[in-house]
Amino acid sequence: MVDAGTTALKAALLDPVGRAMASASVELPISHPGPGRAEQHPDDWWRAFVAAVRQCRAAGPPPAALAVTGQMQDLVALDRGARPVRPALLYSDLRATAELGVLSDKFGAAWSRAIGNVPDPSSTAAQLLWVREHEPDTWRALRGLAFSAPGYLLLRAGGRATCDLTTASTTGLLDIEARAWWPPLLEVLGLGAELLPELVDGVSVVGELGRAAAEELDLSAGLPLVHAPGDAAAVTGGLIGERPGAISISLGTSGWVAALADPALAGAALAGAVSGPAGVELAGAELTGPHEAIHHLVGPTGRESLLIGALLSAGATVDWARRSYLPGASHADADLAAEQAGPTGLLMLPSLAGERSPVRDPLAVGAVVGLRPDTTPAQLYRAAMEGVGYALRRILTIMGPRLAEAAEYDASRWLPVSGGGALSPVFTQIVADVLGRPVAPVAAEQAGMHGAYRAAAAALGGTVPPPLAERADPSTIRHPGPAGAHYARLADAHAQLWELLRPTFGVLGGR
Repeated sequence: MVDAGTTALKAALLDPVGRAMASASVELPISHPGPGRAEQHPDDWWRAFVAAVRQCRAAGPPPAALAVTGQMQDLVALDRGARPVRPALLYSDLRATAELGVLSDKFGAAWSRAIGNVPDPSSTAAQLLWVREHEPDTWRALRGLAFSAPGYLLLRAGGRATCDLTTASTTGLLDIEARAWWPPLLEVLGLGAELLPELVDGVSVVGELGRAAAEELDLSAGLPLVHAPGDAAAVTGGLIGERPGAISISLGTSGWVAALADPALAGAALAGAVSGPAGVELAGAELTGPHEAIHHLVGPTGRESLLIGALLSAGATVDWARRSYLPGASHADADLAAEQAGPTGLLMLPSLAGERSPVRDPLAVGAVVGLRPDTTPAQLYRAAMEGVGYALRRILTIMGPRLAEAAEYDASRWLPVSGGGALSPVFTQIVADVLGRPVAPVAAEQAGMHGAYRAAAAALGGTVPPPLAERADPSTIRHPGPAGAHYARLADAHAQLWELLRPTFGVLGGR
């Protein structure tokens, strides 16, 4: 199994029940050739792919298949020989602001309705228009496209030119209901169907390992190549499977709520109020289109909808607070201080570097409201954890109405929590108290790899192992405590802060 991330490519050789027999990780360089720009060269992906796979191969038996997941929403321009003609534009590349405006003016709300999301400058569609307008030589050399690191690696390994539906739904090019590329946009961009990769679900064999690639990888030619879903769906599938109504939470450097929904209900789940500030529903407002703060993706197998509310700074904000307010304190000592401080009356916005959810505002910054003469550093540290909890609660509120209609939705079921923050008993207890829901840490460092393994097993007709959440230790579940009433009283006030401070964010951001 291979997980081609942004900062590193990881590989693992898994046994029949999904346990790692060998693993390897190779760092990847990122280039920032200008403000707001982020690129990687696909050749670097391939070199890391070869190195990581060879390390695993040397440590264990030959694999039965090669499955690849990883970063999504990359623009890889290919020549006639399927080799890259320029570095890939990553999902975090924001150079195409003007081009986004051109496409938005052309299509209006029809674009958002078709793709099920509110596009932003990271949209691959906008990036394609940027390449056409600013790099005519690249555009003339274009003979094919890949939209992810996994798609490129599988193509170079001998597979067909394919794009999994999860990744496709991040590009701004996919008609999310039809599960097909959106023709009006392709016409405006001047893209013929022959340039686009074939759309596949996340459990697809897309070819066999070619002889030349096999020699580089020290593997046998003819090995099945499996296009697992993109990383968001692979992690979700690895954690919670494909059950509509299932929810998971990540407390990594960034954070998110990921939920699976019936496609027929997902559009309504994402609807945003036409009147009122962005990201805040108004009672009785007409619901017409995608909610700006929720990403609507195709789920792990291509049959589900995956809703994601992504908090740009979660663990990063908490770690910043520890270093700033409790300098020199270990994680354990800081957590003890936070536990002893008890629930605070502070409202902290954790948006250190812009925000995607529960509001989408690239100029949002962190803020603390409620400082008093007796406020302590430990309370400020705890307030960072509480702020993340409030943000997660707001995201769940936005998603909640249509998730509740899923046949298997259970509002009382404990929620699996992954990421580094899940290792903190204090942080997870605060999240349980703020959400009013039981939560439990899940050892999910390899959730993406486990999701890729489940996809490979399904694609090859094997036994699909259960998701990691089903292996969680029930004794680790943290139930909401008495502090829940305190947090419930303050939650709405916290949610309003982003909108109340939006003009301030603009001034601070130079607008």
